[in-house]
Amino acid sequence: MRAVIPLLVLLFSMCGAQTQSTQTEVQTESQSTGAAAAAVVTTTLDVATELARLRDTVDELGTTVVELRVTLTFTQNELQNTKSLLYTVEDENNAQETKLAVMKTEIENLKMENTAQETELAVMKERLVASETKVDALERVNAAQEAELTAVKTEVMNLIKANAAQETEMVKLKMETAAQETRLSASETEVENLKMETAVQPKVAFSAGLTDSGNIESGNTDLNLVFTKIITNVGQAYSSTTGFFTAPVRGVYYFRFTVMDHLTSRFMFIRMYKNGEQIMQLVEYDADGQATYLSSGATLQLEEGDVVNMRLPTGGYRLYDDVNNLSTFSGFLLFPL
Repeated sequence: MRAVIPLLVLLFSMCGAQTQSTQTEVQTESQSTGAAAAAVVTTTLDVATELARLRDTVDELGTTVVELRVTLTFTQNELQNTKSLLYTVEDENNAQETKLAVMKTEIENLKMENTAQETELAVMKERLVASETKVDALERVNAAQEAELTAVKTEVMNLIKANAAQETEMVKLKMETAAQETRLSASETEVENLKMETAVQPKVAFSAGLTDSGNIESGNTDLNLVFTKIITNVGQAYSSTTGFFTAPVRGVYYFRFTVMDHLTSRFMFIRMYKNGEQIMQLVEYDADGQATYLSSGATLQLEEGDVVNMRLPTGGYRLYDDVNNLSTFSGFLLFPL
């Protein structure tokens, strides 16, 4: 706005100068007219022609004066407008100077803040340098950790593969275990059934020794052997008085015997009977006088009330027993039918 003010002053001066120049020209023209008239008189020119030219000149000067007056009026108006504009510009300039003062104050404050910020920035730069140093150290640590992590990932993948194989094996084991559990359950059921069957079925088992008196010998008839020394007699199916085993229930039984004698050039016989019918016979011959044993067994299906016993055939055959139970007779129920 300050640059506009000199421009307006220059314009105003130019307008004044133009007005003065116009007045000077008028005076000059007037003087020229007078001189021309004197020249006309002295040079005996045509007065009429000269007057006509003078009139034209006057007319032109009149027109010029009118134009100058119009121009002057316009210039004065422009000057008044320029003055008003100048006042307005001055007011605006004063306001701007006030704003400028405020802005200077703000700039000073900003400079102070900038100084503080520069100080803080310097501190931050120092911290940044320290942070960069720490970052470098952390990057080295991170690189080492990444290498270690890669190794750990490889190990984890190996563990995952191993775990997958173990899970597959575990599934197989679970399937096998389930099958085993099924079989075990079936077996337990069978065991429970057997326990129930065993609980309700009769319990029959016996074992007895022959005698404590030494030799027992047959005569002219078969000798029914009575094993008098009861070792076991569950169910009381064997009689130590008669030597007979009587089946308490229909079923399958197992019988076994062992007999002994000192043979000196003689035979040893033993027979097993069921309901009076011979089941088996064993014979042994020896001449050295040492102990000789006969031993065997049989599985028999018996009806309730059937009897089983042992005999020495006729002809003086003998057996030996003492407190050591060298000759025994045993049997038990395998299962009922």
